[in-house]
Amino acid sequence: MTAFSGNWFQRRGARRKAAREAYRRLLRHALEPFWYLEGGVPDTFDGRAGMVTLLTSLAIVRLSRIEGPDSAPVTARLNDLVLDGFDAAFREKGVGDASIARKVRRLAEVHAGVGRATFTAFTAPAGPGQAVELAEILRRNGAVAPGRAAALAAQLLALQAHLAGQPDEEILHGRFDWIAAAAGGPAFQH
Repeated sequence: MTAFSGNWFQRRGARRKAAREAYRRLLRHALEPFWYLEGGVPDTFDGRAGMVTLLTSLAIVRLSRIEGPDSAPVTARLNDLVLDGFDAAFREKGVGDASIARKVRRLAEVHAGVGRATFTAFTAPAGPGQAVELAEILRRNGAVAPGRAAALAAQLLALQAHLAGQPDEEILHGRFDWIAAAAGGPAFQH
């Protein structure tokens, strides 16, 4: 039998802290007015939840590219925090206990489906086909106003490129640099 060492518990605590930091940064960026005023994302509960899903997909893609045992637990915990956040958001809206489970389940299913589709698009070979595929996913899922899918896809791919340039250690600590990416990327000039 193997005994648990303090190091295991320290790493577990560090992973949880990293996931909380990643979620905090992701949520703050997903709620930036830019996405809704200029990005074409509907400024509704579902639109905001969709933006959280899109950024979660980007975060999971970035974490998946880090070798070693630390990225998978951070990914799993980050996804749990997103789902818990959906539940909390429904409760803040005043959704009653009788229907909250059904609503959270529906939103979790959308989150999983769109997450899988965008993960596939984000991990496809870079190029025009990738942008077209991502734009189609956005359009098909109502993630963006009509006619704005290609622009949002370009913005998300620019974010992906920026996050790819961040050091793995920063990402493993949950310090996704969403804001600098948005402010500095050519797709974000407004």
